[in-house]
Amino acid sequence: MLLFAALMLLFTVNALAQDKSKDGAKAVTTYMKEQLTLNDGQYTKVYDVNLTFLKKVADNNKKLKGPERVKKLRVLEEERDTKLKSVLSEDQFKNYVGNKAANRKKIAEYYQ
Repeated sequence: MLLFAALMLLFTVNALAQDKSKDGAKAVTTYMKEQLTLNDGQYTKVYDVNLTFLKKVADNNKKLKGPERVKKLRVLEEERDTKLKSVLSEDQFKNYVGNKAANRKKIAEYYQ
C-alpha cells in the first residue's frame, strides 16, 4: 500500500511538472508570437522548441547545482537558439535575440 502511494505521488508530481512545462511553453510562445509576428506554422514549431527547452531546463534544475547548472543552461539556450534560427526569418531572429532578456523573464515566471 505504501509503495502504491509513493508511485501515485511520483506520477502526480511528474504530471504537474509536464503541465508546468506546457503552460510555460504556451505563454512564452504566445509572447514571442506577438514580438515576432509568427505565422501559424512558425507558432507550432516555436512552441515545440520551447516545450523541449523547458522540459530540459526543468530536468537540468533537478539534477545539477551551481556552476554546472549554469553551464548546462547555456548549452541548452544555444541549442534552442539554433533550432529557432531555422524556424524564424533573419529579421525575426534578430528581434528574438534583442528580446532575450524579456523572454528569460517570462520563462522565469513559471519556474520560481
